[in-house]
Amino acid sequence: MRVYGLIDGNSFYCSCQRAFEPRLKHKPVVVLSNNDGCAIARTREAKALGVKMGDAWHIARKRPESQPVVWYSSNYALYADMSRRMYQVLAERLPAVEPYSIDEMFLDLSDLPGDLHERCRQIRQDVAEHAKIPTCIGWGPTKTIAKLANGLAKDHAGLDGLCDLTDPALRQDWYRRTSIDEVWGIGRQTKQKLLGAGIETIADFVALDAKTVRQMLTVVGGRVQAELRGQSCLPLSDIAATRKSIASTRTFGRLLLKWEEIREAIAHYANRAAEKLR
Repeated sequence: MRVYGLIDGNSFYCSCQRAFEPRLKHKPVVVLSNNDGCAIARTREAKALGVKMGDAWHIARKRPESQPVVWYSSNYALYADMSRRMYQVLAERLPAVEPYSIDEMFLDLSDLPGDLHERCRQIRQDVAEHAKIPTCIGWGPTKTIAKLANGLAKDHAGLDGLCDLTDPALRQDWYRRTSIDEVWGIGRQTKQKLLGAGIETIADFVALDAKTVRQMLTVVGGRVQAELRGQSCLPLSDIAATRKSIASTRTFGRLLLKWEEIREAIAHYANRAAEKLR
Protein backbone atom coordinates (compact mmCIF):
# COMPACT_ATOMS: atom_id res chain seq x y z
CA MET A 1 0.00 0.00 0.00
CA ARG A 2 1.23 3.50 -0.82
CA VAL A 3 1.80 5.52 2.34
CA TYR A 4 2.31 9.30 2.39
CA GLY A 5 3.68 11.16 5.39
CA LEU A 6 3.84 14.82 6.33
CA ILE A 7 6.47 16.15 8.71
CA ASP A 8 6.05 19.63 10.14
CA GLY A 9 8.46 21.69 12.25
CA ASN A 10 6.81 22.77 15.51
CA SER A 11 6.72 26.59 15.80
CA PHE A 12 9.41 26.42 13.14
CA TYR A 13 10.78 29.98 13.25
CA CYS A 14 10.91 29.89 17.05
CA SER A 15 12.54 26.44 16.99
CA CYS A 16 15.24 27.80 14.67
CA GLN A 17 16.03 30.51 17.20
CA ARG A 18 16.05 28.00 20.05
CA ALA A 19 18.44 25.72 18.14
CA PHE A 20 21.23 28.24 18.76
CA GLU A 21 20.14 29.30 22.24
CA PRO A 22 19.34 26.25 24.42
CA ARG A 23 18.48 28.57 27.32
CA LEU A 24 15.23 29.33 25.51
CA LYS A 25 14.03 25.71 25.54
CA HIS A 26 11.15 26.23 27.97
CA LYS A 27 10.76 29.99 27.65
CA PRO A 28 8.04 31.80 25.68
CA VAL A 29 9.48 32.85 22.30
CA VAL A 30 7.87 34.95 19.58
CA VAL A 31 9.24 35.76 16.12
CA LEU A 32 8.09 39.02 14.56
CA SER A 33 7.35 39.93 10.96
CA ASN A 34 9.41 42.29 8.82
CA ASN A 35 10.15 45.57 10.59
CA ASP A 36 9.10 43.87 13.85
CA GLY A 37 5.47 44.60 13.06
CA CYS A 38 3.52 41.65 14.44
CA ALA A 39 3.80 38.09 15.77
CA ILE A 40 4.16 35.44 13.06
CA ALA A 41 5.43 32.48 15.14
CA ARG A 42 4.86 31.55 18.78
CA THR A 43 5.91 28.73 21.06
CA ARG A 44 3.37 26.94 23.21
CA GLU A 45 4.58 28.93 26.21
CA ALA A 46 3.95 32.22 24.37
CA LYS A 47 0.49 31.07 23.29
CA ALA A 48 -0.31 30.21 26.91
CA LEU A 49 0.50 33.82 27.86
CA GLY A 50 -2.11 35.04 25.39
CA VAL A 51 0.12 36.13 22.50
CA LYS A 52 -1.95 35.69 19.34
CA MET A 53 -0.89 35.33 15.73
CA GLY A 54 -0.81 38.80 14.19
CA ASP A 55 -0.60 40.68 17.50
CA ALA A 56 1.11 44.04 16.97
CA TRP A 57 4.45 44.07 18.79
CA HIS A 58 4.21 47.70 19.95
CA ILE A 59 1.00 46.75 21.79
CA ALA A 60 1.69 43.15 22.88
CA ARG A 61 5.08 43.90 24.45
CA LYS A 62 3.48 46.38 26.87
CA ARG A 63 1.09 43.84 28.39
CA PRO A 64 2.15 42.73 31.89
CA GLU A 65 1.67 39.04 30.99
CA SER A 66 4.10 39.44 28.07
CA GLN A 67 7.08 40.39 30.23
CA PRO A 68 8.66 36.86 30.13
CA VAL A 69 8.42 36.68 26.33
CA VAL A 70 11.65 36.67 24.32
CA TRP A 71 11.03 38.57 21.07
CA TYR A 72 13.02 38.01 17.87
CA SER A 73 13.17 39.82 14.57
CA SER A 74 12.63 37.44 11.65
CA ASN A 75 15.74 35.92 10.05
CA TYR A 76 14.60 34.24 6.84
CA ALA A 77 18.12 33.32 5.73
CA LEU A 78 18.50 31.30 8.92
CA TYR A 79 15.08 29.66 8.53
CA ALA A 80 15.81 28.66 4.92
CA ASP A 81 19.13 27.13 5.98
CA MET A 82 17.48 25.17 8.81
CA SER A 83 14.82 23.96 6.36
CA ARG A 84 17.58 22.68 4.06
CA ARG A 85 19.17 20.84 6.97
CA MET A 86 15.86 19.23 7.79
CA TYR A 87 15.40 18.20 4.15
CA GLN A 88 18.87 16.66 4.00
CA VAL A 89 18.24 14.52 7.07
CA LEU A 90 15.01 13.22 5.54
CA ALA A 91 16.41 12.71 2.02
CA GLU A 92 19.16 10.48 3.43
CA ARG A 93 16.62 8.19 5.09
CA LEU A 94 13.60 8.04 2.79
CA PRO A 95 12.91 7.15 -0.88
CA ALA A 96 11.38 10.57 -1.69
CA VAL A 97 10.83 13.91 0.04
CA GLU A 98 8.71 16.75 -1.38
CA PRO A 99 9.06 20.18 0.31
CA TYR A 100 5.61 21.74 0.67
CA SER A 101 6.60 24.87 2.59
CA ILE A 102 9.61 26.05 4.55
CA ASP A 103 8.60 23.89 7.53
CA GLU A 104 6.49 21.13 5.94
CA MET A 105 7.56 18.23 3.75
CA PHE A 106 5.67 15.30 2.28
CA LEU A 107 7.36 11.92 2.65
CA ASP A 108 7.22 8.63 0.80
CA LEU A 109 6.82 6.03 3.56
CA SER A 110 5.82 3.16 1.29
CA ASP A 111 7.43 -0.26 1.70
CA LEU A 112 9.77 0.78 4.49
CA PRO A 113 11.18 -2.16 6.49
CA GLY A 114 10.13 -2.69 10.10
CA ASP A 115 7.33 -1.12 12.12
CA LEU A 116 6.24 2.14 10.49
CA HIS A 117 5.34 3.82 13.79
CA GLU A 118 8.79 3.16 15.22
CA ARG A 119 10.39 4.23 11.95
CA CYS A 120 8.61 7.59 12.09
CA ARG A 121 9.57 7.99 15.73
CA GLN A 122 13.20 7.47 14.75
CA ILE A 123 12.87 9.99 11.91
CA ARG A 124 11.63 12.58 14.41
CA GLN A 125 14.58 11.83 16.67
CA ASP A 126 17.04 12.10 13.79
CA VAL A 127 15.66 15.48 12.71
CA ALA A 128 15.78 16.72 16.30
CA GLU A 129 19.35 15.49 16.73
CA HIS A 130 20.86 16.61 13.43
CA ALA A 131 18.71 19.61 12.46
CA LYS A 132 17.71 20.66 16.01
CA ILE A 133 14.04 21.02 15.01
CA PRO A 134 11.19 19.37 16.96
CA THR A 135 8.56 17.94 14.63
CA CYS A 136 5.30 16.05 14.31
CA ILE A 137 4.60 13.38 11.69
CA GLY A 138 1.28 12.14 10.35
CA TRP A 139 0.78 9.52 7.68
CA GLY A 140 -1.91 7.79 5.64
CA PRO A 141 -2.80 6.48 2.16
CA THR A 142 -3.12 9.97 0.59
CA LYS A 143 -1.56 13.40 0.98
CA THR A 144 -4.77 14.91 2.34
CA ILE A 145 -5.04 12.21 5.01
CA ALA A 146 -1.34 12.64 5.87
CA LYS A 147 -1.89 16.39 6.31
CA LEU A 148 -4.87 15.73 8.55
CA ALA A 149 -2.89 13.18 10.58
CA ASN A 150 -0.10 15.71 11.04
CA GLY A 151 -2.57 18.25 12.41
CA LEU A 152 -3.95 15.67 14.84
CA ALA A 153 -0.44 14.75 15.97
CA LYS A 154 0.25 18.41 16.69
CA ASP A 155 -3.05 19.16 18.46
CA HIS A 156 -3.35 16.03 20.62
CA ALA A 157 -0.53 15.65 23.15
CA GLY A 158 -1.51 12.04 23.84
CA LEU A 159 -0.34 11.05 20.35
CA ASP A 160 3.22 12.04 21.24
CA GLY A 161 3.80 13.80 17.93
CA LEU A 162 2.87 10.80 15.74
CA CYS A 163 -0.45 9.93 14.10
CA ASP A 164 -1.15 6.89 11.91
CA LEU A 165 -4.32 7.07 9.78
CA THR A 166 -3.63 4.11 7.53
CA ASP A 167 -6.31 1.98 9.24
CA PRO A 168 -9.80 2.75 7.76
CA ALA A 169 -11.64 2.06 11.03
CA LEU A 170 -9.39 4.37 13.03
CA ARG A 171 -9.66 6.98 10.31
CA GLN A 172 -13.44 6.88 10.44
CA ASP A 173 -13.34 7.34 14.21
CA TRP A 174 -11.26 10.50 13.83
CA TYR A 175 -13.48 11.68 10.99
CA ARG A 176 -16.53 11.55 13.25
CA ARG A 177 -14.77 13.66 15.88
CA THR A 178 -13.05 16.22 13.64
CA SER A 179 -14.52 19.41 12.20
CA ILE A 180 -14.63 19.74 8.42
CA ASP A 181 -12.46 22.89 8.52
CA GLU A 182 -9.47 20.80 9.67
CA VAL A 183 -9.19 19.35 6.15
CA TRP A 184 -6.49 20.60 3.78
CA GLY A 185 -8.27 22.42 0.96
CA ILE A 186 -11.39 23.39 2.94
CA GLY A 187 -11.22 27.17 3.39
CA ARG A 188 -13.49 29.58 5.23
CA GLN A 189 -16.00 30.08 2.41
CA THR A 190 -16.16 26.37 1.63
CA LYS A 191 -16.69 25.62 5.31
CA GLN A 192 -19.63 28.02 5.47
CA LYS A 193 -21.17 26.46 2.37
CA LEU A 194 -20.85 22.98 3.88
CA LEU A 195 -22.19 24.08 7.27
CA GLY A 196 -25.17 25.58 5.48
CA ALA A 197 -25.84 22.13 4.04
CA GLY A 198 -25.56 20.49 7.45
CA ILE A 199 -22.05 19.12 6.88
CA GLU A 200 -20.11 19.65 10.12
CA THR A 201 -17.62 16.79 10.43
CA ILE A 202 -15.25 15.06 8.04
CA ALA A 203 -17.42 11.95 8.34
CA ASP A 204 -20.42 13.96 7.09
CA PHE A 205 -18.41 15.17 4.10
CA VAL A 206 -17.02 11.74 3.20
CA ALA A 207 -20.51 10.22 3.35
CA LEU A 208 -21.91 12.65 0.76
CA ASP A 209 -22.60 11.44 -2.75
CA ALA A 210 -19.58 12.22 -4.93
CA LYS A 211 -21.75 13.87 -7.60
CA THR A 212 -23.29 16.16 -4.99
CA VAL A 213 -19.84 17.20 -3.78
CA ARG A 214 -18.72 18.07 -7.31
CA GLN A 215 -21.85 20.14 -7.84
CA MET A 216 -21.27 22.02 -4.58
CA LEU A 217 -17.48 22.40 -4.68
CA THR A 218 -16.46 21.65 -8.29
CA VAL A 219 -13.87 19.06 -9.23
CA VAL A 220 -11.48 20.38 -6.56
CA GLY A 221 -13.91 19.47 -3.79
CA GLY A 222 -14.47 16.10 -5.41
CA ARG A 223 -10.74 15.46 -5.33
CA VAL A 224 -10.57 16.36 -1.63
CA GLN A 225 -13.38 13.92 -0.89
CA ALA A 226 -11.71 11.18 -2.95
CA GLU A 227 -8.46 11.70 -1.05
CA LEU A 228 -10.29 11.50 2.29
CA ARG A 229 -11.84 8.23 1.10
CA GLY A 230 -8.33 6.86 0.56
CA GLN A 231 -8.02 7.36 -3.20
CA SER A 232 -4.73 9.08 -3.97
CA CYS A 233 -5.13 11.98 -6.42
CA LEU A 234 -2.01 13.99 -5.52
CA PRO A 235 1.25 12.08 -6.12
CA LEU A 236 4.59 13.21 -4.77
CA SER A 237 6.41 15.61 -7.09
CA ASP A 238 10.16 15.62 -7.65
CA ILE A 239 10.01 18.96 -9.48
CA ALA A 240 9.59 22.26 -7.67
CA ALA A 241 6.47 24.18 -8.67
CA THR A 242 6.93 27.15 -10.98
CA ARG A 243 6.96 30.41 -9.05
CA LYS A 244 3.75 32.33 -9.76
CA SER A 245 4.16 35.45 -7.64
CA ILE A 246 6.68 38.01 -6.46
CA ALA A 247 6.28 39.98 -3.25
CA SER A 248 8.09 42.67 -1.33
CA THR A 249 6.34 43.06 1.99
CA ARG A 250 6.86 44.77 5.31
CA THR A 251 4.74 45.33 8.39
CA PHE A 252 4.87 48.78 9.99
CA GLY A 253 6.49 48.70 13.42
CA ARG A 254 4.33 51.55 14.69
CA LEU A 255 0.89 53.02 14.13
CA LEU A 256 0.82 55.22 11.00
CA LEU A 257 -1.85 57.87 10.59
CA LYS A 258 -0.34 60.03 7.85
CA TRP A 259 -1.16 59.09 4.27
CA GLU A 260 2.15 60.57 3.06
CA GLU A 261 4.15 58.02 5.08
CA ILE A 262 2.01 55.12 3.88
CA ARG A 263 2.22 56.28 0.25
CA GLU A 264 6.01 56.55 0.48
CA ALA A 265 6.29 52.99 1.85
CA ILE A 266 3.97 51.59 -0.86
CA ALA A 267 5.99 53.30 -3.59
CA HIS A 268 9.28 52.02 -2.17
CA TYR A 269 8.23 48.37 -1.92
CA ALA A 270 6.40 48.42 -5.25
CA ASN A 271 9.72 49.53 -6.73
CA ARG A 272 11.53 46.67 -4.96
CA ALA A 273 9.00 44.15 -6.32
CA ALA A 274 9.50 45.53 -9.82
CA GLU A 275 13.28 45.11 -9.43
CA LYS A 276 12.79 41.46 -8.48
CA LEU A 277 10.56 40.94 -11.51
CA ARG A 278 13.13 42.49 -13.86
